[in-house]
Amino acid sequence: MFKKAFAAIAVAGLLVLGGASAASADPYPPSTNISASDTTPAVGAPITITATGLGDLPVVFFSVTPSNGASLASIVAASASAGLEKPVVNGSASVQFTAQREGTFTVSVSDGTQVIRSITLEVGAVGAGGGSNAGDGSDGLPPTGGTVAAAYVWLGVGALGLGGIAVAAAAARRRASANR
Repeated sequence: MFKKAFAAIAVAGLLVLGGASAASADPYPPSTNISASDTTPAVGAPITITATGLGDLPVVFFSVTPSNGASLASIVAASASAGLEKPVVNGSASVQFTAQREGTFTVSVSDGTQVIRSITLEVGAVGAGGGSNAGDGSDGLPPTGGTVAAAYVWLGVGALGLGGIAVAAAAARRRASANR
């Protein structure tokens, strides 16, 4: 009888934990971050925009909006454009950003299908300062809940429930044998 009960519990545990593994494969909150070497760039001053935590992506795409008045350039090659494809090396990629006019610019990094992270820069006149580092991890969904998967919590609750039933059954059995 114990063999059958143990086998049923083992199969139920595998079903609970095995089904949740695919859902918990993607880390949350996202570990990708985007940062600027200077959050208060001046007009004409090049700064480096770096995306880290990109994992095993082969390439990422950097883009700037609005595209008029600013450019992205590869640090290796001097080609400038409003959008640039960069290879990911050790989980990070970098571009050089230069604004030719004052204003608000958003530099985004995407995997080709969706934007992963973005940073907003307030470009001011020389000496005016200003800027916003929205890529400090505060621009995504806030982390909620714990880091333990719900399946593990329910498995623990089930184990405690089974333990309680076993203790109650043992106490009832002792009481019944003592009353004979």
